[in-house]
Amino acid sequence: MAIAKRSMSRRAASIAAGIAAAALAATCAFAPAANAQTPAPSAQETTQSTDRHFMVYYRAWRDVTMKGVNTDLPDDNWISMYDIPYGVDVVNVFSYVPQGQEEQAQPFYDKLKADYAPYLHSRGIKLVRGIDYSGVAVNGFRTFIKGQGKTVDQATEADYDAYAKRVIDEYMVSVGLDGLDVDMENYPSAADVEISDNVIRALSKHIGPKSDDPDGTMFLYDTNGSNLAPFKNVADCFDYVAYQQYGSSSDRTARAAADYEPYIGNEFVPGLTFPEEGDMNNRWHDASEPYEESHFYQVASYVNEHDLGGMFVYALDRDGRNYDEDLHRIVPSNLLWTKTAITESQGMKLETAKAAANHYLDRMALRQATVRDNGVSVDEARTAVEKAANLYEANKAVLGGDYGEGFSDTYDPTLEAGLLDIDTSVLMQQIDKATEAINADATAADAKIDLRTARDAAIDGLTSRIYTADQVAAWSAALKTALDATTPTPTPDPDEDNDHENDGQENDADTETTPDTDKDANAGNKSQAQPEQLSSTGASVNAIVAAGVALAAAGAALALSRRRA
Repeated sequence: MAIAKRSMSRRAASIAAGIAAAALAATCAFAPAANAQTPAPSAQETTQSTDRHFMVYYRAWRDVTMKGVNTDLPDDNWISMYDIPYGVDVVNVFSYVPQGQEEQAQPFYDKLKADYAPYLHSRGIKLVRGIDYSGVAVNGFRTFIKGQGKTVDQATEADYDAYAKRVIDEYMVSVGLDGLDVDMENYPSAADVEISDNVIRALSKHIGPKSDDPDGTMFLYDTNGSNLAPFKNVADCFDYVAYQQYGSSSDRTARAAADYEPYIGNEFVPGLTFPEEGDMNNRWHDASEPYEESHFYQVASYVNEHDLGGMFVYALDRDGRNYDEDLHRIVPSNLLWTKTAITESQGMKLETAKAAANHYLDRMALRQATVRDNGVSVDEARTAVEKAANLYEANKAVLGGDYGEGFSDTYDPTLEAGLLDIDTSVLMQQIDKATEAINADATAADAKIDLRTARDAAIDGLTSRIYTADQVAAWSAALKTALDATTPTPTPDPDEDNDHENDGQENDADTETTPDTDKDANAGNKSQAQPEQLSSTGASVNAIVAAGVALAAAGAALALSRRRA
């Protein structure tokens, strides 16, 4: 039986033009990816729907909130869930807490429920947590039913339902997650399969495509082989199959996808891994140059070309690391391979990737005069973008080959591609005009203050992580008002007015002419009133700029070791 439906929206290769504001006001694009203080965006973010998932396994013990948990390395953790790239639609929270370290781990789970989960939900991302097939889906039930004074043979549907609710509460609800992932990596007996079938069916009443909330929950099957016995009877309970094929090319993808196709159609999501620290046994080498010979390219492009369900990566925080000098250290990553796998598997065109890169360079160049901690200049990055022959090279042109080597460590090609649809050309021109006026001696001091405020607000907005079309319009309106205030309103010429009053009248040279003192006085009053009018306009600019800045601020802002394939 194939999976009956796709139960949730898929994340896009690009962000919609009408994406909701979520700029991180305190974090510019040049801020390190490792930023423990990055606040969660204050407004909802959404993405377009597409046909493919992209899931990342997030190793919780490497989050910045965990210190000294499940590790013997002294290095500080650098990643937070705010660093998860755009285009990801599922985050698998993968965690192991050794006995005695529960207190050290608790800050992560507190933040997960209070901050991380709401933030990721605002981006349309679902969070799932793995449960071990043998430990939870089989032996866990045996322990549960024994506690009820029964044997497995005596278990009723109500018993399975009660156990399912307990599993959901413990592993999912307690930390604010959306679903579960059954991790099956062994060869269960027929008796084990009978139990797991019943447990999975009971769980599927509450999560996944057969539940009452198929769009708000998720149920995954996660495996590293084609043993179909524990899966085929319950295939319709799952959203998709995540297939661990670490260290393998797309040849393995094709074989395994064919094995599962009779039961799930194309809802097959192969996954690769990055090198884990301290792993003295496995050598997967999935992400290694040259790019077009790497497993990452082969699998991501195969997913796109054969319209599979998507792709996943394990150990996101180890993106770009190797089995040599990185084996015993924790260092930050620019997530180049993951970001490229997202764009490749989602089918982004090279020209789109180049346009996104140049768009990013254009807006970040506004800030480079004051922030110059990047590895290469705008011009150097542009040259590399132009020479790029594939998506990896286009992304690497901006991100660099490793953390600290590029123009930006936080550039996100999927996010930037979505911003291409927001027209900023007028605003960019206004920023240039404003800079000229600020540097001009003829511009009044008061007008310069208002102009600088409006211009800087626009630059801060355009160089933030994300912005909306409405925000761009607000910044543009504030700048226009400030620019208009630098041009004085013309004062009528009294003589010209006098000439117009005599138009059509006979000019009698013998007629005595009496000076119009009232008119002269009025003319003088007009001249004296002009500065007051400018001052009044300036006050209006301040109000408009304040409103624009306020808008920008409001809207801008598990097992001890990894499963082995």
